[in-house]
Amino acid sequence: MYTVSLLTVILCLAAASAEDILTRKVVDIIWWVCAPACLLILPLSQNTPGFWDYFECLFAIFVQEHIMCRFYGRADSHAFSCCAVFLIFSGAGLEGHILHMFLSLVFLSLHQIIRHNIGNRGKLISPVPFIPYISIAFVLTVLTVMH
Repeated sequence: MYTVSLLTVILCLAAASAEDILTRKVVDIIWWVCAPACLLILPLSQNTPGFWDYFECLFAIFVQEHIMCRFYGRADSHAFSCCAVFLIFSGAGLEGHILHMFLSLVFLSLHQIIRHNIGNRGKLISPVPFIPYISIAFVLTVLTVMH
């Protein structure tokens, strides 16, 4: 079930990345598939999730959907939320989610520095899709934290 959940999340992130690159919009049905797929790991979690796991998960979703969405697109928030659910319930905890967010921002920043797409005040000169960076960072976080 873990592998099915992980592959489904990765496929949803790949589809969202492609759509983000091509149209700069991501349809909601991707998240309607991705979110339940993240929960498939609950019955097979290494440790039965406790109160703090659920609290961390709800906290991460709240922060993404109500605070961080002001800094990047709604689809980016949904992607981070799905990844947070998977990482927290698979045992990486909130620390795994924070590592994932950090890696996503580092990859975006480094790539945009190389492309000379960062202005004087640190903002992007022209907007770029963020979900591809989120997706790559998710896979690397899963490989790093889970193994």
